[in-house]
Amino acid sequence: MSNPNLLSAKERAVRSRLLQICRGAGLIRATWVKHSRPCGAMACKCAKAKRYWHKSWSISQSHKGKLRRKSIPRHLHDEVDLWLKNYWEARELLDQVSQGYWARLEKKPRRK
Repeated sequence: MSNPNLLSAKERAVRSRLLQICRGAGLIRATWVKHSRPCGAMACKCAKAKRYWHKSWSISQSHKGKLRRKSIPRHLHDEVDLWLKNYWEARELLDQVSQGYWARLEKKPRRK
């Protein structure tokens, strides 16, 4: 591992935030999917028109070449949304660290 004293302030901040995310509330690689469907009850207004269909949310993820979905109850939306945001922030931070190492490789002189 690199000596932390040799890292720039920006890189130290990026790595610190990445560790905070990994140790924090959790993260999940997925995307939100909105569903609209009728409930099937003849007395419900959703049976009259598509615009009245009930809305629900799930998350979707590709896993081992197959799509998988998980319905998310309304009371868990905020928590799952935080996990999703943490994943995307961690992904962006990893990309920034990677770009820093690419820049280092470009600056290093070639050995003969």
